[in-house]
Amino acid sequence: MSSASYPVPPPIYTDEPTPTKPAKTQETPLVDIGEEPRASTSTGEGSPLLVGSSIANQVEVDDVPDDFKYGTTVAESAPQIRKAFVRKVYAILLVQIFTTIAIAGTVSQSKQLIDWVMNNLWAIFVPLIATLPLLILLQWKRHVHPLNLFLLAAFTLTESYVMGVAVAHYDNHIILQALGITFAVFLSLSAFTFQSKYDFSSAAPYALSSLVVLITASFIHILVAPFDRTTDVLITVTGCLIFGAFIVYDTHAINKRLSPDEFISGAISLYLDFVNLFLRILRLS
Repeated sequence: MSSASYPVPPPIYTDEPTPTKPAKTQETPLVDIGEEPRASTSTGEGSPLLVGSSIANQVEVDDVPDDFKYGTTVAESAPQIRKAFVRKVYAILLVQIFTTIAIAGTVSQSKQLIDWVMNNLWAIFVPLIATLPLLILLQWKRHVHPLNLFLLAAFTLTESYVMGVAVAHYDNHIILQALGITFAVFLSLSAFTFQSKYDFSSAAPYALSSLVVLITASFIHILVAPFDRTTDVLITVTGCLIFGAFIVYDTHAINKRLSPDEFISGAISLYLDFVNLFLRILRLS
């Protein structure tokens, strides 16, 4: 195959001056010396797209609309919503506990009132039965403000009065000892649940089943052998374990499962766990 002939020689790829290509002249810089370079508007590697830009500043947590901070559950909500929810629950719970301590202590120390109640048993059975419809109404109207607060106050006051009559026949030092143990157990179980990574949601069926068995066994014990100390201690210890499990489960529900507007339900659950655990520990004293 014959070699091709080129009418024009190939171009020279050098910077040396040729007859047809003048020598390179120094180009004028785009930015004058001594002048700060202007920010590049390109989106290449030299200019970050999000970091430090106005787009990144628009996704601050505080700038997010409130509707997007609330999730279906507390765990799916923004961190500030979760913290506010926990503060509400425990603030309500502390008010309930200290109100109960104040009213129950006053009732239990009034000998005339206790004697009158013993002579008029309806004065204890009517408030005791009334706590159940109040609790049902409270759960039903828990989102209706301020009716939910009035129902919460009525339930707490009624429960406090019943507690005062229930502990009236115990010595003061035994009551204080049981109250201190209850606080210690409650705080320990709450702290354990908050730092635990385990999902306690699966324990609900077992806790409810155990509660039904406990209530049934307690009724049978009252009807068949009310003065059998061994059976009474066994049932009471079982009750302590069951309500300790409920403290763990309800604390987990507050931190994970409840919706952000269920703070009254969370406070009521923990309050009932605290009261029932206290009564069981008091029976063991």
